[in-house]
Amino acid sequence: MSNKRLSLTIAGVAIVLALATVVSLAFVLQKFQQIPTPAPKPTATQEPAKPATDLQEIFDPSKVSATYIELPKASITKLNGYKNETYVPAKFRMVYGGKETTQLNVGIRIKGTTTHSRLSNTYYRPSFKIKFDWAKGYKTQTLFGKRSLTFNAFVQDNSRLHETYAYAAYRAMDVPAPRTGYTTITFEGATKPNQPKRGLYLVLESEDEEFFAEHFQDVTQHVYENNREITEFDKTKVGKNVQVNTYFKVKQGWKATPNRDDLRAFVKAINTEKKTFWNNLDLVADRERLIMLFAVDNFTGNWDTYSGPLKNNITFRSNQLGKFTFIPWGTDQSFGENLFNDPSARVRYKNYRLPTKVHDDFFITVDKPWTAYPGSYTFAYTAGIRDMSKMENYQISRGKLFAKCLHYSPCATLYFQDLQKVSQWAKDNNLSAQMSATSTLIGKYLSSYQKAEAVRTTKWVGKQIKRVDAAIKRNCKLDAAGAVTKCGAI
Repeated sequence: MSNKRLSLTIAGVAIVLALATVVSLAFVLQKFQQIPTPAPKPTATQEPAKPATDLQEIFDPSKVSATYIELPKASITKLNGYKNETYVPAKFRMVYGGKETTQLNVGIRIKGTTTHSRLSNTYYRPSFKIKFDWAKGYKTQTLFGKRSLTFNAFVQDNSRLHETYAYAAYRAMDVPAPRTGYTTITFEGATKPNQPKRGLYLVLESEDEEFFAEHFQDVTQHVYENNREITEFDKTKVGKNVQVNTYFKVKQGWKATPNRDDLRAFVKAINTEKKTFWNNLDLVADRERLIMLFAVDNFTGNWDTYSGPLKNNITFRSNQLGKFTFIPWGTDQSFGENLFNDPSARVRYKNYRLPTKVHDDFFITVDKPWTAYPGSYTFAYTAGIRDMSKMENYQISRGKLFAKCLHYSPCATLYFQDLQKVSQWAKDNNLSAQMSATSTLIGKYLSSYQKAEAVRTTKWVGKQIKRVDAAIKRNCKLDAAGAVTKCGAI
């Protein structure tokens, strides 16, 4: 072994001497023969990606990660079909901040309801759900403790800002809400769909078992979500003891507790009025967080939620005592984008004839138990109205819990106090400037139309702050410092 080392040393010395001779010769040629010696060019070196170890960096909206997915041919065929909500095999990895995750065998499916699509649809880019513990042999597989991730395609958000900042507002107000980040999706490998590069997506924290374990100290009994739009908390809609019924499904907890007793008790308690309702609500729900959720809903203009006219995107979790906490989900319909008036953003409906306005703001009411929403004409048409000018602003009743709150002064007071807190948070943190910075970050992925929509969104925030201030003055008494002290029933 020592002889080999000596040989290597001698060889190394010989190489050094040879290099010195070459350098000296070049110097002589340059000095005496005036032969120019080209300046040495630095060799481009690429640092190998480090192993990723932290999920938090994926949920950092100040950066854009890259997601790579490989699909076997059979998976592409399945995802291009209409029944594509079953997980199919794929290989998955992410690169972010100079770090790379291990390539994992995962399950992938198309997600969405009204925006549900196929893999190679040329009009709607589909949204995806990636599941890490998706099949036999992978039941313990996670990505840094997460069993799944959601990838949203911004189908109903041209600004690419709505979900990032709506969820940020909920979290800032101590309402449990998912974390978000930005990523690009590329399909790679020998087999690819007809559009391998899909551009910018929102990577969204799934509301799974890990999410609830992180946000709650007590044990989760059930997690429910609505199974269709326009769902209200009525006795007739609770259903029998089944995991999935027409209106609500149990996402978590059914195996341990295969009944809906907690939901029945909740519905019975809240179908009361005024003081009894207010006291009962404190027994069956995290009352303070629920009212704050309503405040953030309204400040962000989120109409596709329970407190909005569609009574949609309802996720609510009970603990073992049957006390519920409501969790926001599906916040892309916020910050005033008018999908129906704007010809470049509208949801396509047959025979749609309303007047069109480019980058049109839309505002829901913040102090009324009813409101319009961009698609109000669909309800107006069903009600027999044919005058388009009346259809556009057709008013629809909102979730009964929100309406009952506005009808009882102590609840209305708390709601307007919370609304004022959200508005103040937006002022103190210069929310519009934050949105502008994010828009600059992701600008290279946006079309000129989408950039203009991002500008509209940032300006909408300032307009909403003024609208909220006006609503508070209409309905409430303020102290010398301008803080809400008492509000009347509406």
